[in-house]
Amino acid sequence: MLNERDIDWVMSGSTVLAVYGVDLEPNDLDVVPSPDPGNLCRLADLLSDLDAVPAYDPSWRTGLTLEQCRSWRPEPLTLEQLDHLFVTQLGMVDVPPKLTGTYAQLKEGATRLEVAGVPVWVCDPHEVLDRVPDPPRPKDLARAEAYAALRVRLERDRTPLGLARFA
Repeated sequence: MLNERDIDWVMSGSTVLAVYGVDLEPNDLDVVPSPDPGNLCRLADLLSDLDAVPAYDPSWRTGLTLEQCRSWRPEPLTLEQLDHLFVTQLGMVDVPPKLTGTYAQLKEGATRLEVAGVPVWVCDPHEVLDRVPDPPRPKDLARAEAYAALRVRLERDRTPLGLARFA
């Protein structure tokens, strides 16, 4: 749907690692949008059409309250206002405009791949691997061996081995 709406974005996060062959189940799709105002407007319209609301998690120190999540609207239309993990009709969509790298940073090393029959800019997997938090989250600890194996493989082979699972 992002492609159909002419939204300029780069995929980041764990889905990138899955595309490159790490055996994991992403919880969401990380969408890093171009900050162009028209692009943000198209993204906000799509989120609205998908009945998107920010996910509520009381453990997030700086997260929205349940009421703020329920009443969220994309105004003012800024990257900061769209910076949420959203619950949508199609699943979870995370819009992290800076946390995983800015659009400009990620687009520079991105590769255009066909994912599920749709052309997508996929960030360099090193961008994801290099941003694993320190200390690592529990999910990163569980995936540490797979991350290390991918780093080694990428030194000799940058083939996105996981594309078939998205066909």
